[in-house]
Amino acid sequence: MSLPNPACVVSFNGYDSDAYNGKPATGPDDPAFGKRIICEGESWFSIGGAPSSNILEPLHFRQRTLLINLARPGDTLLNMTDPHANRPLVQTLNETRWDAIFISGGGNDLIDNLMNIICTPSVGAGQHFLDYIDRIELTRLRVNVHQYHRRLARLRDTSKKNAGIPIVTHVYDYPTPRDAPANLAGILSLAGPWLYPALMTRQVPQDFWIPITDYIFESLGSFLVELCAEIDNFHVISKTKGVLQRARLGTSGADGDWLNEIHPTARGYGKLAEVISPELDRILFSA
Repeated sequence: MSLPNPACVVSFNGYDSDAYNGKPATGPDDPAFGKRIICEGESWFSIGGAPSSNILEPLHFRQRTLLINLARPGDTLLNMTDPHANRPLVQTLNETRWDAIFISGGGNDLIDNLMNIICTPSVGAGQHFLDYIDRIELTRLRVNVHQYHRRLARLRDTSKKNAGIPIVTHVYDYPTPRDAPANLAGILSLAGPWLYPALMTRQVPQDFWIPITDYIFESLGSFLVELCAEIDNFHVISKTKGVLQRARLGTSGADGDWLNEIHPTARGYGKLAEVISPELDRILFSA
């Protein structure tokens, strides 16, 4: 399907209650747009390094589509779906009719718990990569991912204008653990690397780095897919796995389609957008 209309993305940074007043220069009521999507997420929707790029900018649709973007780098599902912390999301859902909610989340919830998920094997173990994964902590991540998405669904369904609209998310492609921090001047807490220090701290053999990383990101993707049976009109775009050229172990800068350890390059985001665009477009027109 040819999708000739690029998304019009209007971004607001952070959760300042004044960041979104419902009437930006290009507003959700602008009749020039056939579809309107509220976007919430983290660095894959906002900024993950310099040069800046994200997954929203290269999206295309069959009709002119407005994306209001509330994402901020480093954000978690815990914060995104908290109605007290994320007042702009609540406000947008209550004041304007949207065609879908597009969310990018779970990656930072995983990253923030890496030191618990990646463990030191018990005495006598360590011959298999699974020996370095704490299944209890991975299950705890699953419980949280499900809880926070159900909370988002409640925010949707308690809003008079948007009850039942599609919630769409995506799974992540496979990062490579490496000493490749993001170039984020002034935001050192978000600069990483993320996977690499956890694996080094736990003294994981390098031969296990990629199997461990793939396993935990596959698990996160499975947790999201499970929600399709739990939440009404919830959709997961899973074709984003295996799209990007993987970075090589041992590299420290941009490599393959990856700008740094966990963020794609602009070219990489473009590849992902080519997969996401028709899926998201189909959901918009089947709602």
